[in-house]
Amino acid sequence: MTKSCLGVFLAVAMLGCSSDAPPGAAVTKDVTLPNSPLTRLPKVSLIRAGGSFILAGFDGVTVHWGHITPDGVLSEEVGFAPPQPVVVGPVFGATTKTTPGDQLIAIVVTASAKPDFAYDVSAIVQTSGATAAAAPVVLDSLPLGTDKAAVQIAAGAATTGNVGFAAWGVRVRGRSPSYLLLPADAVTTATPSKIFDDSNPNNVPNWDCLATTSGTTGLGFSVVAPDALYPQTSDFYTTEVDEAGGAASMSYQFTVTVADCHVVASPGPSGTYVLALETSNAIDFAMYYPPVDPKTQNGSVTTIDPVLSASGFGDPLNMPSPAWASPAGGGDISIGLTRTAGPQVFRYTYNAIPHGAPLTLRSEKGQTGPVASWVGPDAVYVTYTDQSKATPSVAKRYFMRLESPTLP
Repeated sequence: MTKSCLGVFLAVAMLGCSSDAPPGAAVTKDVTLPNSPLTRLPKVSLIRAGGSFILAGFDGVTVHWGHITPDGVLSEEVGFAPPQPVVVGPVFGATTKTTPGDQLIAIVVTASAKPDFAYDVSAIVQTSGATAAAAPVVLDSLPLGTDKAAVQIAAGAATTGNVGFAAWGVRVRGRSPSYLLLPADAVTTATPSKIFDDSNPNNVPNWDCLATTSGTTGLGFSVVAPDALYPQTSDFYTTEVDEAGGAASMSYQFTVTVADCHVVASPGPSGTYVLALETSNAIDFAMYYPPVDPKTQNGSVTTIDPVLSASGFGDPLNMPSPAWASPAGGGDISIGLTRTAGPQVFRYTYNAIPHGAPLTLRSEKGQTGPVASWVGPDAVYVTYTDQSKATPSVAKRYFMRLESPTLP
């Protein structure tokens, strides 16, 4: 694991942009998706799988999912009800049966029928066009006494759609989360790997916030842990896996503490990594710079704090959460925020100077839902619900492509 050196702390006030400045991002595709049980769900996952995306969500009874093209055409909408009550999850990934991304993987935690175990972590697979899902594939069983509130799961897919992954763990000191690549039907003979591959439990940090991260392969996940040497700071650990199972891990030492597990990340040019995170009183961004020589293991992190201060939103209770972070044209950084008044995009130079005016995405009544996003090398795709003026009981769902062109 590459351990970064202490990040450089830069105090930057929240700066405004003149209203007539050009926006720092542009909407290049804006589609209202057809009304359906899937598109009405307030919270969904957006997964890149081959040449299209998978849109998936859970209404508490039924998993709904379908394919959506980069142009916003939704098709092949199907669904299934998990055969057992879901204790944690579901979270979603994808894999290939015949064509890339033609199988949805739902990772769930349910009560275990085994006498010595409390819960099973299982993968439920449905093939596109099928009327039913396959029987659950048990990936792991958690021992008696496991606190379900401490169980965390994540899932995703390779951007090619060829293989999916699941990551899971119990937040117990000294116990590492596990992960596993999932081929067709989620049937594999592979043994789960550990995020912290250390036989000494004392060397496993007190992790939290297990989540999928945008990465070059799509097979990325991360956790956050308090820094052992510097109080009031957090360490961010990310693992990127290739389709053959090879893993590359890095750690990022922030100069602030992550709050509410709100941290998003995506790769930038030349091996950099762009992150946006929520602290107790601001939304910040950080940039990881890999070492010039990997053998030296002396990459660095620049943490910019504060960037979007809580006072700019009224107070910390009204502060939105970061929805994505992405590199923008000319070396800039773009941060997307989830807001009920409409998602908003801010753009900054590397040293936190606003570049262009903020872009507010559309909303009829200023009552939008959570944002699902996917960060690609040349654009960000987002989707969210919006309360309709014409039919207040029905929420519309938008699908957008955002680009950040080079600005003067």
